[in-house]
Amino acid sequence: MFIKLLISLGILSTLLIGCNTKEIPASEPVVFSILFNQTEANPFQEDWLILEEYKNQQNVSLDVRLGNDADFDNEIIRTLESGNIPDIILKVWPNTIESYAANGILLAFSDYEDLMPNFMAYIEEHDLHNELDKLRLDNGKYYILPGYKRTIQVQQWIYRRDIFEKNNLDIPTTYDELFDSLVLLKEIYPNTTPITASWGGAHLFAMMGAGYEIPAGWAGTRDYNFETDQWRFAPATDSYKELLTFLNRCYAAGVLDPSIFTQGDEDFANKLVDGSALVTVTWVSSGFSNWNGQLEENGFPGGEWAPLSVPESTIGIAALPSVDPFRKGLVVPSRVINEPYFEDLLKFLDWAVYSKEGMTLTAWGIEGVTFENNSDGKAFLPNITSPKEYGLESFFDLNENEEFEDNKKPPEIVAFLEKSLDAGEVAEMDPQLILSSDAINAAQLINERLDPYINETFKSFITGELSIDQDWDEYLIEIEKRGFKTLEEIWSSAWIEQNK
Repeated sequence: MFIKLLISLGILSTLLIGCNTKEIPASEPVVFSILFNQTEANPFQEDWLILEEYKNQQNVSLDVRLGNDADFDNEIIRTLESGNIPDIILKVWPNTIESYAANGILLAFSDYEDLMPNFMAYIEEHDLHNELDKLRLDNGKYYILPGYKRTIQVQQWIYRRDIFEKNNLDIPTTYDELFDSLVLLKEIYPNTTPITASWGGAHLFAMMGAGYEIPAGWAGTRDYNFETDQWRFAPATDSYKELLTFLNRCYAAGVLDPSIFTQGDEDFANKLVDGSALVTVTWVSSGFSNWNGQLEENGFPGGEWAPLSVPESTIGIAALPSVDPFRKGLVVPSRVINEPYFEDLLKFLDWAVYSKEGMTLTAWGIEGVTFENNSDGKAFLPNITSPKEYGLESFFDLNENEEFEDNKKPPEIVAFLEKSLDAGEVAEMDPQLILSSDAINAAQLINERLDPYINETFKSFITGELSIDQDWDEYLIEIEKRGFKTLEEIWSSAWIEQNK
């Protein structure tokens, strides 16, 4: 009887404990505020699956502040200068935040590596110690958690393969061959603008600049000369002059679209499908089936865009712009040190951005809900037509998930990009130049005087409003007045100090 009583009491105790456990509410999720780059095509939704999974898997809730993706770089600057900085700011280029880091506004992640084991393991796995060092300021610290990708240049030359084949033209391997082919095609198709570009030509100029061993377009103006071990202002070099000479030659011959400086993305895209454009540079990751289909609909049966192996420039160099293995990263304000959730924040970011579980969640979602594993690897379930509807590939998609990225590309594009990588077409990255906060501020003031003038004269030399033969010397005098040599001195002094 006594034993039965003990058993009964034990069962009752277990039942009571079970009931009490169910009644105890789960701890409230820790809340982190975050600046998020919302896009028109995929506006933020509070019920995204990924947000629920952050709660389920990490007990984290995100207080999302929205910024317009189209103006997100400026949104970041406005936020950093507002004094009301959220706990997390996404999609930040390292050079955007140098001055804010130097002024103590941002957290030095390098001081807290012990709280980020996944990050440190990721750096080790991908042998990124030297790249991480490039993010350090002159105090030896880095203030950004970077994203990483393979050094594959996904911006490539493309051309209307059907038009070249129809007119028995060989695939051009040099700028001169490209020029000659396009001059001939312009005569055959007078209503075309053979070479076009988007973003004010920034993509085209960056791609072509690599062939002259200088940055141009979106690649900037600061250049390191590996042969002389010197930093130079690219727009003051003979290589820059050579680039302008070729572009002016194309413009004068009518094969360079005169609208590239002003046309919007829609006008650019229309020219790719209405038969106007024959060559351009663009992202190739998604392939060309959409454009080719529209060419067919617009009366160009068999119309076909295809990737073009990078041609040699007029100085004999075939190169694509360098690819920084670090992509946009994230930053947090230094004030979080005083928040009770400080360690929780770093541990969450470490998990979300750098753990295999976090990266799988970001790219693929939940196994059995959004994706499945099969003999060929991961694949989205048939009912998942738009992963972004679940918030995937949105918040912490800083690191390249190679399986996921290649899954999105057509097989022929994967093969083309691997061939480009194997051929070593991507230019070598400039070494990291570490500038003090004073040097950063001084350079910024000089660039405010230089940049508008450089941009205007670049366009004028191409269109012939300025003569490269007659006006070049005066141009050099003017940019010297505006301080380009002082810029070079700032870079040189920092480089000497850095390498002592």
